[in-house]
Amino acid sequence: KQWYQRRVRGTDGAVRLFAELAGVAAAKTELVKMVSALAKTTRFRYFDHHVQLLETVYRVLPLIFRRLTKPKIKPHINSFLDGLKYGLKSYNNLLRAASVECLQSFSLLLGPNILRGRIEMTDPDMLLYVQHTFPETVGS
Repeated sequence: KQWYQRRVRGTDGAVRLFAELAGVAAAKTELVKMVSALAKTTRFRYFDHHVQLLETVYRVLPLIFRRLTKPKIKPHINSFLDGLKYGLKSYNNLLRAASVECLQSFSLLLGPNILRGRIEMTDPDMLLYVQHTFPETVGS
């Protein structure tokens, strides 16, 4: 666990490893505890390749959430919304596409109206942006 928390800040390989381990039944309990550490990585934007790290996180996050099951990961979704907003507004097309796909998977997982409420509670400005740009993900 400590190794992961140190390494995840700078490498997308650790994020991919996290996704692979999420499919291992024996590791799921520990991984659920570490989802908050994964969420923290989306706030680190001080290094050159942070965009690639965020892209990787948002590409594999739907897979991680499906593998760890809805009830266990639902409490952690809000902690990813700030990074998603950053990704949705990014000038990097790959990051933006990964963020859109992740937001759409959150919508399928929670339902559009619940996702809308979570976004509204966390960041009302993000809700306005998402409603205007991706209305199908947050319902009406």
